[in-house]
Amino acid sequence: MIQRLCPRCRTVLRLEDETSLVFCWNCSAPQVRLSTELVEQAQAQQAAAAQAASAPAETVPAGMVPPVLNRWTGAIQCAGLAGAVAAVLTLVSFALPPAMLLTVFWVISAPIIVLGVYAGRFRNTRITAGFAARLGILGGLAILLCLFSLDTIHLCLERFVFHAANELDAQLAAAFAQQAEMLRTQLGADAAPALQLLSIPDFRAGALLGSFALVSLLYLLYSAVAGAFAGLLRSRATR
Repeated sequence: MIQRLCPRCRTVLRLEDETSLVFCWNCSAPQVRLSTELVEQAQAQQAAAAQAASAPAETVPAGMVPPVLNRWTGAIQCAGLAGAVAAVLTLVSFALPPAMLLTVFWVISAPIIVLGVYAGRFRNTRITAGFAARLGILGGLAILLCLFSLDTIHLCLERFVFHAANELDAQLAAAFAQQAEMLRTQLGADAAPALQLLSIPDFRAGALLGSFALVSLLYLLYSAVAGAFAGLLRSRATR
């Protein structure tokens, strides 16, 4: 029979019962006996830990690919692709005005399509709703930059090169005239200060720039929400 020693005083223990808690008769230190099953479990856990520590860090279970961090270089490229497609559709719409419907459809669906393109290119990346929202904002910024740049160049060419901006000027004048008429109807005599502001060219330019800024902010908000929703659905499908 193997003798057990007290870890405190190294005295030989006298076992009172196989299943009871044994106390050292010399120093009264409690002694705990492990069952054979617990000892085997502890030995198996120690062997598994030693094997895992000795295995290479790159070892991955068969059939599984470890997820990696999101690749922002690829995300920027996908966002640039969204802007490029919007630019091409806008150029086509200059020659064929009905093609503007394709541009509108692309602008609306771009946050979801761009996320799908990114997920298809980088299949082993972890996609979350937060990352998809940021990717949607990147795509929205690229689209707005391309659209505003092309529209600015087009207006400059129409006004200063082809001298064909009369139609645009007439449309803007009609829009401000309609706004003035609405103010007269709603405010009556109190509309005089507002009507005076509408007659100032600088105020008109500021109002147009402010409307463009508001539309841009709303579109970026939409891109973030649409991207986050698509990312949430894709992350659930992945799990």
